[in-house]
Amino acid sequence: MKYFKKAAALVLAVLCLMSGCRKKQELTSSFDRSGVTSAASSRNYITLLYSSSDTFNPYTAVTDINRQLCRLMYEPLVKTDNDFNAVNCLAESVTLNGKVCTVALKNALFSDGSAVTADDVVYSFNAAKGSATEYAYKLYGAVSAAASGGKTVVFNLAKADPYFVNLIDFPIVKKGSEARADEDGKALPPIGAGRYVSDDGMTKLTANTKYYGGSLNINEIRLINAPDSESVSHYVEVGAADMYYSDISDGNIVRMSGKKVSINLNRIVFIGVNKAYGELANAELRQAISSGIDRKAICRDGYYNNALAANGFFNPKWQPVKSVQSIETTANKEITIENLEKIGYNSVDANGIRKNSGGQRLEFELLVNSENRVRVFAAQLIANQLFEYGIKIRIAEKSFADYTAALVSGNFQLYLGEVAITPNMDLTNLVAEGGSAAYGAAASKPDVTADTASDTASDAPAEETAQSVSAAELINGFYSGTNTVNDVASVLQAEMPFIPVCYRTGVLFYNDNIENVNNSSLSDIYFSIESYKIK
Repeated sequence: MKYFKKAAALVLAVLCLMSGCRKKQELTSSFDRSGVTSAASSRNYITLLYSSSDTFNPYTAVTDINRQLCRLMYEPLVKTDNDFNAVNCLAESVTLNGKVCTVALKNALFSDGSAVTADDVVYSFNAAKGSATEYAYKLYGAVSAAASGGKTVVFNLAKADPYFVNLIDFPIVKKGSEARADEDGKALPPIGAGRYVSDDGMTKLTANTKYYGGSLNINEIRLINAPDSESVSHYVEVGAADMYYSDISDGNIVRMSGKKVSINLNRIVFIGVNKAYGELANAELRQAISSGIDRKAICRDGYYNNALAANGFFNPKWQPVKSVQSIETTANKEITIENLEKIGYNSVDANGIRKNSGGQRLEFELLVNSENRVRVFAAQLIANQLFEYGIKIRIAEKSFADYTAALVSGNFQLYLGEVAITPNMDLTNLVAEGGSAAYGAAASKPDVTADTASDTASDAPAEETAQSVSAAELINGFYSGTNTVNDVASVLQAEMPFIPVCYRTGVLFYNDNIENVNNSSLSDIYFSIESYKIK
């Protein structure tokens, strides 16, 4: 759990920071300009961007473009598709038994012709755990990995996790191969078992003839050096790159002509609640705020349709909860007012703000990071929507440093935040007291149980019960096997420890002449490259 909290806290901080730009360097291409102006017919290569100053080592690469290319050079055990379903890669089978995960390997070869072994997987696991990458964060619950013979790997987990298989998408490299260098002493990329292999000059990728998945339609990937954000923008805008991905983290996006596909990021945008602050301890008020939000309008107007309206706490694309999540994605006036009146806010003053018999008004401050303008605009939309029901929201824009300090100190009422949820859908850090993102979670006594949550799990008014259980306890019970994911989803929806707004999406642009780009995912932007065809 110590590793979990450290890693999650680090990622939360990174998610909120604005990306900086490197100093601009000279723009260079790996081949003639005439060859990159557009996708020509009857060719079997595509053109992508890379940074020559960065590496093709998946555990030390720091630029997004190189990290994405690493996905083409190194295969994982498993990767997830755009709906977070696990797809076996180098894994022949994955078996979960309590706190033990056993992976049997396929008979696959590295690009140098040597066999992929359990020792290579263990070596790569340790590299992933020790890296400053997303892989380290995702492996927070894996304590160790050990080889059991040449083709079996056993992972020991800190706790049972029914969806741990979604987390073992770390790239497999040949043990010790990162120490390779050319005759000039320049480091060479590690050896992988992926779909493509880099030439020694790192100027192009060619189809790996040893790839276990068979032949590829795209035989070559030509690379253009784009050393900084300005050069990336330039090459994308002039059409030099055939594909370009952005997670739109700061709201800005470089557009290119052609087609595009949305990538589900599993990053939840939510309203955090300080439940130690007055009426916010009441589930009815939190339910009223939730039902007063038009999530579809926020996705459309605030995120320009680069988000999915949250119909529950888990990603709406995740199949296991599709039948149980029922938060309305448009505002529901009747439920909002019913919940407000239930806690005594039955009248509206001259300023349009609801008040109770004692004259207390529903007026709150919503904290937002001023350095993310898209999120600021989303906060303004939320404030406007809630005012229609007599809930006055004041927007408090603070720098990231001040925003974080206010959260840590508990000096806030509501805040608009964003957190990346790991692909095993673990919400513990958002709902458990002491969780790295559970600001304000020190709760009053929750008023729902696992058994009665179905009575209050929609946007209907919350019902009180004699026996109570917290959302954090339900999640712990889920991992111990006593509760189902449906139990967790239902209780979260009834207790409303925080208010889900939307799940952001990224976008992959690609040239009109490329066909069959049909299953890109965050786990692998080039998920379906085996089937790509050039018109």
